[in-house]
Formats: sequence, structure tokens, C-alpha cells
Amino acid sequence: MLRCRAVAFAVLTLLSGQGALAEGGPVLRSGDRLKITFYETMEIPNPAPGDKGQSAGAAAVIQTFYQRVDLSGEYSIEQGGALALPFFGFVPAAGKPLETLRTDLMGVFETAFGRHGGVTVGLVQRAPVFVVGSVRAPGAYPYTGGMIVLQAVALAGGRDRDPATLSGVVETLREREREDVARTRLKRALARKAALTAGRAGAEVQERLRTLAGPEEAAALLGAETKVLRLEASLQTSDEGSRKAAADASGTEVDLLRKRLETYGAQIAARGDRLRTMEALFSRQVVESERVADVRRDFIDMEGRRRDYEVGILQAEQRQRMAREALDQGNARQRLTAEREIALVDAEIASAERALSTATVVGATMSAGWARDPVLAYRIVRSGTGGAQVLSATETDSLEPGDVLKVLIDPRGDEHPRNVTAEATPSRADSAP
Repeated sequence: MLRCRAVAFAVLTLLSGQGALAEGGPVLRSGDRLKITFYETMEIPNPAPGDKGQSAGAAAVIQTFYQRVDLSGEYSIEQGGALALPFFGFVPAAGKPLETLRTDLMGVFETAFGRHGGVTVGLVQRAPVFVVGSVRAPGAYPYTGGMIVLQAVALAGGRDRDPATLSGVVETLREREREDVARTRLKRALARKAALTAGRAGAEVQERLRTLAGPEEAAALLGAETKVLRLEASLQTSDEGSRKAAADASGTEVDLLRKRLETYGAQIAARGDRLRTMEALFSRQVVESERVADVRRDFIDMEGRRRDYEVGILQAEQRQRMAREALDQGNARQRLTAEREIALVDAEIASAERALSTATVVGATMSAGWARDPVLAYRIVRSGTGGAQVLSATETDSLEPGDVLKVLIDPRGDEHPRNVTAEATPSRADSAP
């Protein structure tokens, strides 16, 4: 029986197409894709027992094997470092040599089914190496055994922004253009502030403008802003005049209606006296009732018109109040607009100054950088069972599947020798798992 089992495992090895594995095999990482094939051995009765050269016990059964298709297939090591296998669940794999994983899977199989089995494990695809940073073609690249940092950089097209390429010059020119735009913004904002303010504050702003733009350009900018402000002031004055004219017109209307009401009141009083006289004459039977009725109707009509005058006066007074409120609100809005304009100009000056300072520093740095061969620094972000780690590296350091290689421009320039390992800044540990 032991001989049959040895033969079975030899056949399994031949069927897997792997041959003899090196001791331990490659260390597995998250993202590796494996082809795993399970075989189960079983004993079946021998239909012809008693053959010569066999013992009675050995002749009773024949040991054979067959592939478990329901368990076999290609599986990837997940981010947590485990394989998700049907029926077996999660099996830890990351950080283990290939042969160790095969042994573990065989033990899991025999524990689950209570029968002997065989397992073959082959690497189908390894997790790629990711290259980011100052390279021409950042991206993911296939991992090959023994890959070093310099090989990954070469796959990514080499260093980006090489001083001999046109891209570096274009970037420098663009930064200079940003600097000019920021300087123009600042000059216009200072001219606007100088035109808005007067007295000592305005003189200080004008001096800053002359220092930045020169006397001639400063005078031209200030003249243009002053012209714009005069036009705006003219429009505001026109609007204010319209509102004031409306308020005056409503006041005149109120006065006129009151005078008319006063005159009309005298007429009503006279008509009332006449009505009382006619009623006295009618009581002495001097006049007829029709004449008294006519006088009474006229008096009632005049009373109705007086109420109309009173309503008209109330409406005119309301229009007068609304016109005066609109005049006051317009004046308040003008003051608020002026204060808000100054605040916006101050914010624009501060923003333009920051943009100009940043663009000047960046432009000078880039110009100096194209004048010499920049020094590169390398960082490897490596995932392990304890989490992600950030490691310093040199051009000849080895990479592992799934590593993220960050290529950086070393700000120390040529003062430090190339390939000197910078101080690591790990997030969880200072070394690879």
C-alpha cells in the first residue's frame, strides 16, 4: 500500500507539469493568482485477488486517485492575505513559501474529508509593481523575479521632466506665465484700491503700485480705474436723483391735495348753510320740497367727493413714505457697496500677492532645476500582514509583488550623493515584512 501511495504522488507531480520544486519556493503575496488542483486517493476492491507475487491483504484492494473538480481552480490571494476556497473557507497564504502553502492545503483537505489526498499549487500570475511619481509613464507593470527599483523605473519610461526634454522647458514657461498673470492681477487690484480710497491710505497704495509697476504704468492703471469709478458714480448719482425726484413729487402731490381739500371743505360748509336755509323756508311753506331735495342731493354729493379727496391724500402720503424709504435705502446700498468693494479689493490683493509669491518661488526653483541633473529619491509602499509600510530605497533594492514604487525629485539637489538611502518614514514598521 505504501508503494502504491508513492507511485500515486509521483504521477500527481507529473500531471501538474511543475516537476520538482525548489525548497520552499517563492514567497507568496497578496494579489498573486494561483492554480490549485486537489486530488483524492481512494481504495477500491480488487476484482482478481490472489495474483502471484502479492500478499492476500494487498491483493484485496487497489489504491487509486481522482481530481476533485469541485475544489480545483484558479484563486487569488486577497488583500487580507488569505485564499477564499470553496468548502474550506479562508486559508492564510500571504508570506508563506509556495511549498508551505501546498502542505497546509493538503492538511486542510485530509482534516476536512478524513482521507488522504494530493495538492498541486502553481503560480499563474504575480501581483504587478506600481510605479508612480516623476516617471514618464506611471502605471502597473508585471513583476518578474529579482526585479529591482531601476528596472521598474525603466519600464515606466525613465525619469520625467528630464532637462534635455521639451516638457521641462514648457513647464517652466507655464510657471512664468502664471507669475505674470498674478503680477497683473495684483497691479490692477492695487490701482482699484488706490482709486477707491483717499487720503493717507490711498497714497500708501499708490506708492506700492508705483513700486510694482513703475511710474508710467501705475499712472495709466490708476487713470483707467478712476475713469471707471467716475462712470459708476455718475450712474449712482442719476439713480439717486430719480429717487429724490420721486420723493419730492409725492410730497408736492400731498400738499396740492390738502389745499384742494381745504378749499372744497369751505364749499361744502357753504352748501350746508344753504341747505339749512332752504329747510327753514320749507318749514314756513315758502319753498317747495323739490328745491330742498335738490340742494340736499348736491350737499350729499359734495360730501362723497370730499371723502374721495381724503382717500387720495392718504394714498399720496403712502407714496411719499415709500419714495423717502427708497431714497434712504438707495443711499444705504451705495455706502454698503462702497465698503464691500473695498473689502473685495483687499481680498483680491491678498490672493494675488500669494499667487505671485508662490509662482515666483516655483518658477525660480524649476529654472534652477533644469540647469542641473536632478537627484531622485525612491520610496516603496509595501503591504504586509501588519499593514502598509513606507520604506526608503535605492536603485538596486529588490521589489516584491504588489509594491508601489514612488519616484520623487530629491529637493537636496546635488549636494548629496545619488542612491543614498533617505530616512524612512514607515506608517507601521521600519522594515519589510
